[in-house]
Amino acid sequence: MRRIAIVLAAFLTACTPSADEPTTTTEAPITGAVPARVQAVLDGDSARVTVDGTEIEVRLLGINSPERGECWADEARATLEERVAEGDISLIGTEEDQYGRLLVYLYAGSTNINRRQVLDGSAIAMATEHDELPDFLAAEEEAIALERGWWNAAACGSEGIRAEVRIWSVEPDAPGRDDQNPNGEFVAITNDGPDADLSGWMLRDESSVHRYTFPDGFVLNSGGVMTIRSGCGQDEGSYSYWCADGTVWNNSGDTVLLLDPSGAIVDRVRYFGN
Repeated sequence: MRRIAIVLAAFLTACTPSADEPTTTTEAPITGAVPARVQAVLDGDSARVTVDGTEIEVRLLGINSPERGECWADEARATLEERVAEGDISLIGTEEDQYGRLLVYLYAGSTNINRRQVLDGSAIAMATEHDELPDFLAAEEEAIALERGWWNAAACGSEGIRAEVRIWSVEPDAPGRDDQNPNGEFVAITNDGPDADLSGWMLRDESSVHRYTFPDGFVLNSGGVMTIRSGCGQDEGSYSYWCADGTVWNNSGDTVLLLDPSGAIVDRVRYFGN
């Protein structure tokens, strides 16, 4: 995979379509983008593509779609399939993620498909720094305001969002070293309405791995506050423990999502580090 990244970097100039080359779209291609052919869409934010005859797996940079089996995962994948079928596809990117996938901006003509997935409500914009971050964040705010895709209260087939239960505060930066004090980071949720049974509700970050599911019989009383600490401990009173494998919340920035049992988004808080 490292060789592919180097090859792509070398292709950024050599494979750039010239201004007089015909395209199958009405939009001009992005300068510096490498032509690619999509072989298969894996989910709402990843695909297998062929570049110069070599097939590789790519991950769309700066976004995250619901995982397989989660609410809106099938719709997000279908949306991406539709986008890559619209015309000539190209990509920009030379870095890899921890799984060896190439991180890319994917384009159909001049349309940034990553951003369109966010704008359509088929992906969230991640807080990780990258060149298009401000534009992605603005796209997410538009999707939320217009209740598109996953942001629609009825998207997951639930009876509707309980607005009274919300994220009250987030502490991502534990005193001292985070890995030595995981219980120093936490998320607190509050209930401004009547007693709420949160059995099967979920607290998650913007990644694909960190998920905390509230146990059966978990009730947040009216006016109550529950603090979920990232480390291990004995659930008691107003404290519950995630017992995650390491820390959860990124100090530099992250997104906290509170979901009901259907997978609908009840509340969201995004923060950025200093």
